[in-house]
Amino acid sequence: MHRDARRVRTTTEGARFYESVVNPVDALDTAVAALEENTTEPKGTIRVTAPGDLARLLLVPVLSRFLEEYPEIALALVLTNRFVDLVQEGVDLAVRAGEVTEPGSIVRKLCRSDLKLAASPRLEVAVTDVREVAEIPFVLFRGHGRSQVLRLSRGGDGPPEIVEVTVRGRIQVDDYAAMSELVAAGQGLGLLPEIHLVEGVRSGRLVSVFSEWRVPAPAIQIVYSTRELPERVRLLVQYLMKSV
Repeated sequence: MHRDARRVRTTTEGARFYESVVNPVDALDTAVAALEENTTEPKGTIRVTAPGDLARLLLVPVLSRFLEEYPEIALALVLTNRFVDLVQEGVDLAVRAGEVTEPGSIVRKLCRSDLKLAASPRLEVAVTDVREVAEIPFVLFRGHGRSQVLRLSRGGDGPPEIVEVTVRGRIQVDDYAAMSELVAAGQGLGLLPEIHLVEGVRSGRLVSVFSEWRVPAPAIQIVYSTRELPERVRLLVQYLMKSV
């Protein structure tokens, strides 16, 4: 160190020495922490963020079973549609639908939830070709004006068959839970994520229309900011990956 009456600063040799040892020391601290966690019951709080509808339809049943299996772990759920900065807000992991844009994040694919056509059982859908849905009112998701172009596809291993249909409607929403309720109320057809459609069909509120057709959507994913996860968070990631 260089010292004088008012300040202290490192020498060039001291800075080099620090750079040579800081990463091994951090790695040793991580290894010791992991060893301590592996020799005791996992405990502590995990902060998880997700959109509210995704949490209700997909996560809550799995998280309930996780808590039963690990009684010393607690969960703090941040349910919001806004973007949550994991590092700045101290959140351990996020479950998100759509593209992940945060640089350096670790992303694990959880499941797919493509968009499919849905209707109320009370709505008369008397058409035989998917192109004819253009004749039926729609509940639009984030529409521009009263119309929207749907790019639907179907097919197996080969190139998919694709059709574009311009649909119209008087109602526009920016929330799939609200769209699901409006479609169930008979306000029109809707293009819903499969997790909403499956729940609606199970409850008898919705029916699938032209089920072989879909609009591919990005997968639902787990996102976290570091590979050096605490044991409790690592356990939750593994539990979600095998249970969802």
